[in-house]
Amino acid sequence: MHRVVITGMGAISPYGVTVNALRNGLNEGRSGLKYDEALKFVVGAVPGERVEDRWTAGQQREMSRASMYSLVASEEALKQANAEAIDHEETLVNIGTCMSDLEHIGETAQKVSEGQARRVSPYFVPRILNNLPAGYIAMKYKMRGGVESTSTACATGLHCIGNAFQSIRHGHSLRALAGAVECALNPISLAGFDRMRALARGDQPTISRPFDKKRAGFVMSEGVGIVFMERLEDAKARGAQILAEVLGYGISSDCYHISTPDPSAIGAILSMRRAIGNANLDPIQIGYVNAHATSTPNGDSVEAEAVRKVFPNQNIAVSSIKGHIGHLLGAAGSVEAIATICAMNDNILPANRNLEETDEDCGLNILRENQQWVEPTSQTKISICNSFGFGATNASIILKQF
Repeated sequence: MHRVVITGMGAISPYGVTVNALRNGLNEGRSGLKYDEALKFVVGAVPGERVEDRWTAGQQREMSRASMYSLVASEEALKQANAEAIDHEETLVNIGTCMSDLEHIGETAQKVSEGQARRVSPYFVPRILNNLPAGYIAMKYKMRGGVESTSTACATGLHCIGNAFQSIRHGHSLRALAGAVECALNPISLAGFDRMRALARGDQPTISRPFDKKRAGFVMSEGVGIVFMERLEDAKARGAQILAEVLGYGISSDCYHISTPDPSAIGAILSMRRAIGNANLDPIQIGYVNAHATSTPNGDSVEAEAVRKVFPNQNIAVSSIKGHIGHLLGAAGSVEAIATICAMNDNILPANRNLEETDEDCGLNILRENQQWVEPTSQTKISICNSFGFGATNASIILKQF
């Protein structure tokens, strides 16, 4: 088996375009959330430039915003890895998304229902296919190692990275671009989640409050996170800067309910334990849990219980950055993995923003403020990232500072 490292990262988040925007926002403890007067919800929209304006009007008709966001983040990741011009014959692309362009689907459905089928865009189908972001990237950089688009609701990002990691580790691919994108901030998506009573209500960004006693739902956001991964020996031969090593990956299913985790926490426990076993580690070697915790009452409690059982008597540091940037749905795991790598390299443990009082800190160090990340001198920083999704799907990945 091969050791797998990350040499490039690209991101768009509610803090802005680029990984540095994400890093700086978290290190400064700022909120990336705002109340949207048109949508009538607090959301995590991408501020500043309209990324779409980097393309012509004709290209914007052809491509979804998810494809455009993915191309921008991929370019950043490849530039950082100094891998834009290398031979990508054996490069895999696995970039997924949770939801298609529901607004475009709704507008098209309206035209058809009004007998105006001839006015339907010839690009309707390409714009709603979830694998097209990966397809555009593969075509741009001639990545012939395969195009995949894992889609597992809010666990999508980690599943994409984890599956690509396994492909490189076992010799099926030499390298990969992997991650996920989400561009679902629209009235249809918000109405759907609101009817499920999944969204927090109010007009202040503080309503996104993972692990807090007053948590009452998540805040929806948009963005993308993509990493460039390769074999350790190849990265060294190229002289690439190594940002982190991927050590292990675990998945599971609760087999309980389409949107509610098993109260026993078995799904989260299994995904974390399988990731730890896959990495051949002892739990005591892991110093931080980047939690999925979305600011929902049941979800946060179940994950906290799972962490207690996987890391007993360890008082392990735990935080979710969804208080800062909200819930990016399918892109959450990949953006949060990037944030975790930044935290390891910056020696800063990110806080749980908006946390005032919690009933989940028994046996855990639920971070209330950013802290300096200091491990024993003999121990390298190792973290575990969790993502869980509707359909009872779970993923955990282990990252190590290199």
